[in-house]
Amino acid sequence: MPKILFIGDVVAEPGRRTLATVLPQLRDEHEPDFVVVNGENAAGGMGINPKTADEIFELGVDAITLGNHTYRHREIYSYLDGGKPIIRCANQHESNPGRGHVIVENGVGLRLGVINLIGQFGLDHEGNPWDCADRILRQIEKDCDLILVDMHAELTSEKVTTGWYLDGRRPSSAPTRTCRPPTPAYCQVEPPTSPTSE
Repeated sequence: MPKILFIGDVVAEPGRRTLATVLPQLRDEHEPDFVVVNGENAAGGMGINPKTADEIFELGVDAITLGNHTYRHREIYSYLDGGKPIIRCANQHESNPGRGHVIVENGVGLRLGVINLIGQFGLDHEGNPWDCADRILRQIEKDCDLILVDMHAELTSEKVTTGWYLDGRRPSSAPTRTCRPPTPAYCQVEPPTSPTSE
């Protein structure tokens, strides 16, 4: 069974340094097919910039997801439209720089679709994340072997709801942005869906 290593939320220089230190060990131990990192706070603890994004990609990361601090540093705007596998939240306004999903392929031809969503409570969003997920899934599911959804939300309940909403479908749901991850007892869903948390 393919493995995805999802790491979130890399915060500032200590987080980037830790990622550089532990990622080789995690690769050796778990042999993931893909590595996805939430990097929305990689630059100075809030936002991301091209330098910190490149630093993360140089570690062999396949894709970077973001969150509500995506646009903190203006220099990231053109970078998000530059074709690298770094994605903003899909249910932010479509005129914003960047895109909300990406498909990456590993060395053996396995294709991973990554979707980034943002919750509705207390965060800037444009539209329902679940309607957005449906639209993107219809668009990419035939082109992917695996799909990962990063649900970036304040409320545990929005993350749990996302897991339930995607239950029985192909995505794995990876909630980010919380000090209190969803309790596993509330996240019981049927394969092939598998909710995880940072």
